[in-house]
Amino acid sequence: MSETTKPIVEIRDLKKAFGDHVVLDGISLDVHPGEKVVVLGPSGSGKSTMLRCINALEVATSGHIYVDGAEITSPRTNLNKVREHLGMVFQRFNLWPHKTVLENVMLAKRIVLGAGADEARAQALELLKSVGLSDKADAYPAALSGGQQQRVAIARALAMSPKVMLFDEPTSALDPELVGEVLAVMKRLAESGMTMIVVTHEIGFAREVADRVIFMDGGKIVEQGSPDEILVSPKEERTRSFLARVL
Repeated sequence: MSETTKPIVEIRDLKKAFGDHVVLDGISLDVHPGEKVVVLGPSGSGKSTMLRCINALEVATSGHIYVDGAEITSPRTNLNKVREHLGMVFQRFNLWPHKTVLENVMLAKRIVLGAGADEARAQALELLKSVGLSDKADAYPAALSGGQQQRVAIARALAMSPKVMLFDEPTSALDPELVGEVLAVMKRLAESGMTMIVVTHEIGFAREVADRVIFMDGGKIVEQGSPDEILVSPKEERTRSFLARVL
């Protein structure tokens, strides 16, 4: 990854408030193509809100966000067009319960990108194979474990061939024994060169996969650096006290 390449995600002085409650207080961040950024921080630090602003699921109070050169925060931007390049995986799996696993993965490709049924089906089967769920194509979400549902959600996000994948605490709703299977899929995705921004409490994943770790608190980026810089020898007392509780 070259720092000379233009960032694929640029955030400039992003602020977000709900009434008088300031959730993001002047965040600025660049993410380069192929970079894996892991965001850590206590509950309420603004991590998930930052992701939701990148995907325009929350409207920024002020500041600017650019994805692949398009300004998410401009009213003139066609957000549906920009979202075609952004994959989002939520804490809760958000699968359509009345559709099969295969149909869930095919849906966005058909509706948003206008792909034909055969093309969408072939790609969906390939993606299910990549997340280890070929045998579940005709099952309904209710018949799957939480880990399997989350792997379907990752396959569904990948069906749009996104340039950036956003993960919002993708393992926090899972039983501990199911976490590993989801992280394994995410590690393979990272190895494929996908640009990823991952909000998580999985320190081991951050240590193993991240190019950069960001620690947030109180709606601000407290510090950022390599996994070693942040997880082994953080500069800020706030980071140290957080890690002391979670490591």
